[in-house]
Amino acid sequence: MLTQEIKGNLARLLATENLVVEHKNVSTASFNVDDRILTLPSWDKASNVVYDLLVGHEVGHALYTPVWDNFSCPCDYVNVTEDARIEKLMKRRYPGLRKSFYGGYSELNAQDFFGIADEDLDVLNFIDRVNLHFKIGTAGVSINFTPVEQELVDECAAAETFDEAVAVAEKMWELAKEEQKEMENLANVPQSGGDGRSDASESQSTDDDESEQQGDEDGMTHEEMLEEAARREEENELPSAGGAAEISESQTQGSFDRAAQGLNNRYSSGRNVYVDIPKFNPVDFVVDWTTIHDWIDECSDEQYDYSFADAEYNSFKKSIQKEVNYLVKEFECKKSADAYSRAMTSRTGILDTSKLHTYKFNEDLFKKVTIIPEGKNHGMLFILDWSGSMGGVMHPTIKQLLTLTMFCKKVGIPFEVYAFTNEWIPAERALDGKSPEITNDEYYAYKQHIEKNQVYINKSFFRMMNILSSRSNSKNFDRQCRNIWREVFSMSYYVSYHGTIGMGLSGTPLNESILVMKDIIPQFQKSTGVNKVNLMILTDGEACGTGYGSEVISYDGESTRMTVRRIDGGDVILRDRKIGRMYSKSSGFTETTNLFIDNLKENNPGVNVMGFRIVESSGLTTFYHRYCHNEYDALYQLQKQWKKEKSAVLPNPISYDALYAIHAKATSTEDVELEVDAGASKTQVRSAFRKMLSKKQNNKKILNSFISLIS
Repeated sequence: MLTQEIKGNLARLLATENLVVEHKNVSTASFNVDDRILTLPSWDKASNVVYDLLVGHEVGHALYTPVWDNFSCPCDYVNVTEDARIEKLMKRRYPGLRKSFYGGYSELNAQDFFGIADEDLDVLNFIDRVNLHFKIGTAGVSINFTPVEQELVDECAAAETFDEAVAVAEKMWELAKEEQKEMENLANVPQSGGDGRSDASESQSTDDDESEQQGDEDGMTHEEMLEEAARREEENELPSAGGAAEISESQTQGSFDRAAQGLNNRYSSGRNVYVDIPKFNPVDFVVDWTTIHDWIDECSDEQYDYSFADAEYNSFKKSIQKEVNYLVKEFECKKSADAYSRAMTSRTGILDTSKLHTYKFNEDLFKKVTIIPEGKNHGMLFILDWSGSMGGVMHPTIKQLLTLTMFCKKVGIPFEVYAFTNEWIPAERALDGKSPEITNDEYYAYKQHIEKNQVYINKSFFRMMNILSSRSNSKNFDRQCRNIWREVFSMSYYVSYHGTIGMGLSGTPLNESILVMKDIIPQFQKSTGVNKVNLMILTDGEACGTGYGSEVISYDGESTRMTVRRIDGGDVILRDRKIGRMYSKSSGFTETTNLFIDNLKENNPGVNVMGFRIVESSGLTTFYHRYCHNEYDALYQLQKQWKKEKSAVLPNPISYDALYAIHAKATSTEDVELEVDAGASKTQVRSAFRKMLSKKQNNKKILNSFISLIS
């Protein structure tokens, strides 16, 4: 797959356009002019130089060959002359390809791709000799032509346009027919007897005389014509009865095409299915914070007493002030240090009068100016896992999230928090005055609008709930935090509070969120004016399977219908036409997620993607193997750190810029106090003090790493 991607990039670069390049188990290459899709055989067994030759040849057709019409000559003739023309143009445009064409054709000829190992090249049909002349003639293979033939060969070499290549092909066809007719006439000349006369009846003597006269007119005597015919018959040069049909085809090109099929590995696995990553309009999926919290407030029932949850929220908000202040201090320090490191001091050229009295021993008498260039301003985007598996860790995750967003709010960093879900649809229906329940007919209707060979997102179910936003004022931001705290507090502790319709936990459409976020980012940058975007993904597990539209035979067997197949089936190659990028086949949920993160970053250069994972005690190793480049020593050190500190910054992640893991039982953000009993010994006090410092330090390691990325 890596070779195919590289060669696909080569084809796009040669074509100087964003061609769609597909490698499939097909016998020959083809180019769809309308869709600009270049389909190439896999050519698994081809050497690099042969691969470059074949790709360069097909790109030549993509660049220079128009849609074909009917001609007055066989297609093989136009194939040969057009091949000569486009290869000449490609070598002229890309001189580096000359070596590839020379070396590639030499290698293929050595393997007898043209089927000429046991052939006398001088007796091949005219079109075959033309084909060999332009493809392997430069490699030292001598091809002979008659003077009349040479004129057409030169005309073919000079052809610059497709029409000129067609015109010379038609002339070659006419000449080939004339040569064929001449050979047939020679084959039908009767053999002479011992006295130089024909063995036929005397009544044919008149015809012989006419033939002799005609021979004299052509510059060859009758006897010479008979001798020539006998010699060529002996050497098998005369065409067979089916010769007229044979000259309409290029035998050498047919042999080449058949041999080229052997470059494909017939044991290669399956088929390649190319699936496009389209642009998804965020408007179709994002529910704004105003809609979310107006709905939560509307659903709040006065009969429920939220005082306990609100008291917990107030206590939490007070307890994290020290952490928020710590983040602010570290953030400002790093910003100042960065600005200082980029400061430039220069002389102004204006005398500093306060230094004039030191002129005898001080050469620096000019005023100076220090310029501190503006740093890049940052924005934060969050994706929050709102799936059922988060129920046990949602409360500590929300604590971490609120800590980070309160920090962003305090230092003026724009941010948006999106919780992905498949459950918001009942709320939308209720807002529209419909019953929250969905009928079967409606459910199946939601499966429509599936596009063939495109990544599929169900517009009717998937939503990104914008639960927290810096676009709100302080009062509304506190309202957002309190509402989400109530929802999470209810689901985490199973208290008697009712859950808001549409806010229930659902599946894990993480991949869909990343796909939509790819197009949210430029809108966020435009609306906030930030230069740098940091994306934080908070989740406890893997994404659900993602699908693409596939056309299958309908149940009646007479028509087709669209269905959704999984991307991670092993035969799917993801492709982004916008940036001309193909991604290796995915064999699992994690790989698909990593590919979508790569695609997001390549569409939005400079974006930092961070992962924040709440992990059970035994889940760190699995988490590491799935998202990091496996190194035994690194994992060993990570496990030691995890056991001691209950948190870790994972080294060398695959697609993320940073990955943070925090133990599910170590996510408390309450202030850590010194706890000792009355009358405790010095040893007990020292131990308690170290324990307190250790807990504080563990939190700070994660926070410091986070600050270093966004400052």
